[in-house]
Amino acid sequence: MSGDLSSVDVSRRRERVSIPGAIVEEIYEPSSSAQISQIVRAAAEEGAGLLIFGGQTRLACANPARSIRLGLSLGRLSGIDEFEPDEGVVHAAAGTPISEIRMRVGEEGWELPLDSPGPRTTLGGTIASAVTGPRAQAFGTVADAVLGLEVVGGEGVASKCGGRVVKNVTGYDLAKLYCGSFGSLAVVTGAWLRLRPLPAVREAYRVRRPTDRKRFEALRALAHLTSVRALVWTEAAGDETSEVFIELGGSEAGVAHDRSRFAEGSSLEAVGVERIDALRDARTEEAAKADLVALRVRVLGSRCEMVRREMLAAGLRVSIDPGLGVIHARGEVSNIDALFAIRACAERAGGFVTFEQIPAAWRIEIEVFGSLAGTEGLAAALKAKFDPAGVLNPGRFVAAGVEVPRRGR
Repeated sequence: MSGDLSSVDVSRRRERVSIPGAIVEEIYEPSSSAQISQIVRAAAEEGAGLLIFGGQTRLACANPARSIRLGLSLGRLSGIDEFEPDEGVVHAAAGTPISEIRMRVGEEGWELPLDSPGPRTTLGGTIASAVTGPRAQAFGTVADAVLGLEVVGGEGVASKCGGRVVKNVTGYDLAKLYCGSFGSLAVVTGAWLRLRPLPAVREAYRVRRPTDRKRFEALRALAHLTSVRALVWTEAAGDETSEVFIELGGSEAGVAHDRSRFAEGSSLEAVGVERIDALRDARTEEAAKADLVALRVRVLGSRCEMVRREMLAAGLRVSIDPGLGVIHARGEVSNIDALFAIRACAERAGGFVTFEQIPAAWRIEIEVFGSLAGTEGLAAALKAKFDPAGVLNPGRFVAAGVEVPRRGR
């Protein structure tokens, strides 16, 4: 076909989808990788930008879009295609809800080591955003769980990287490159994932602690005990106490040992492991709708404390994974200068900030994904290589070559 999107024989629907910088009203709904290739190829020839999405759970986490006319939904590309319980691997299409994969593999004694938040989060969205939850303490990164990917590139060519059992390590590991690229380099259509055996014992506890640096650092030191699956510190500006939630998992002896370490000088209150799920799912765009801003900082664990103080000084509520160096914050701020101060603090701590939700007027003044720190040339080169026509989520991610002015404070 030669550049005629109207002739693409793919189901489409009318729906108003609002994203930063654009409103998309016509959505393609392909049900196969071949149909995605048709759409992307035609879009590339016409120069029509495409919004790539699945469960619509992270649409606000983006820079203002450029030239996006149409949507490409992966919702119909859904389902678990292969599951090998004897080998601990599973293959699923990109539009498959993470919750569906968790449930299916759990029936056979396995768990999916992807802890992305929200019941509507899909596999493709998890890979594209590389979003993790508190259990990344045990699971690792999204890329760690990915054995192989199927993708459609910016010219409509379908390809595979990695595989069912062993990753393809010839040259650069493309699967890792696609993880966290927010659909700006390719459309992920499916993935092979490695699984983990379900632990014999799982327990969760709550601890209320006075808020001070000494106790925070003591808690962070315990985060790396063998059976710790998740450790979350929650606090709001002005509070004199914080709540800490802990999930332990593993053998009975290992869990008992680590439980005793947390109990030293503290009173542990047993809660269901569902409480960790709730803390994770509170980190979604939907949960943060009532807040003016929502942001995430990644720093070395030893530097969490200084960023935490800056966020609390700005009046935000924080949820911290001390063992991971991940800090989530939500709430109201009086002006954009508070965000610049948090960003500067994170960068002094050797980390970076992602502004997951901010007022529309502020998006033209601040890079949503933080400072590129001199990597602008690399980002532009990758975009030019993988999406030469610039049709995959143009403008939304750093690799898309955002062309709006940013205040460098």
